[in-house]
Amino acid sequence: MLFLGYSALLSVPVSVAAATASSPQTPETAATAELPMPIRKLVAQHMTVVTSFKAEAGLAGWVLASEGRQVVAYTTSDGQHLIVGSLIDENGRNLTSVYASTYERRPDLTSSYRQLDSARYVTDGPVTSTHVIYVFFDPNCIFCNFAWKALRPYIQAGLQVRWIPVGFLKPTSSQRAVAILEAKEPTRALEINETGFVASAEEGGITSLSVAKPGTLSALTANRALMDAFGGHGTPTFVWKDSRGAIRTKSGMPPLSELATISGLPEQPQTDRSLDRFR
Repeated sequence: MLFLGYSALLSVPVSVAAATASSPQTPETAATAELPMPIRKLVAQHMTVVTSFKAEAGLAGWVLASEGRQVVAYTTSDGQHLIVGSLIDENGRNLTSVYASTYERRPDLTSSYRQLDSARYVTDGPVTSTHVIYVFFDPNCIFCNFAWKALRPYIQAGLQVRWIPVGFLKPTSSQRAVAILEAKEPTRALEINETGFVASAEEGGITSLSVAKPGTLSALTANRALMDAFGGHGTPTFVWKDSRGAIRTKSGMPPLSELATISGLPEQPQTDRSLDRFR
């Protein structure tokens, strides 16, 4: 077995180091007292044990959750050490991914998906397309800018993208989102923001609009709540239905090779050199 370390647990409010560091004592239930010490430390810092399972190599597997995020972790047989990472078997199979698919709790997204139609979004691509995806984005998000660039060939091939703006990265994020939504041609306004994106400053290219209609601000608040309902941990967050009609989500800029699966279209050539890091 091989472990490839990663920062999944560090992306939630509790770090791996916290599993062994001293922390304020909190009352324990009988069930909590039976947990391995590293897990008890995390529970004391407001992580939740979703489930446990028997893993390979004599390890105990755990699914832990915090603020809507889940991560697979392992404890050693002596119960004294916590390990977070990709567990790779002798055949090169990522067992952590298998365990995540099997044991992580999957919310019912049906109701949230129905709400997408009434969200304030910007339509990009053929209005009659049968291939439709939704992308939550922040106008100042550089990875959203990469996503906008990467999806251009797919839009040319017939994909419709419904861009749902949120504004939280910077004070100007919501102001730029307002400028896009309230523009006479929102699709053109989005294009201006993305083609004029200043990567060095991570700033969108459209001029901020400091005064907004009340309905627009309410829409942005609703958009953020909807992104949270899909478990979006940041932008961009993709939402789509796969070939079987199952609702899928992905937070972050995916590898370019995954865009065919997300769009439901054949993989398209990518000539933009700024996307090389995602190849």
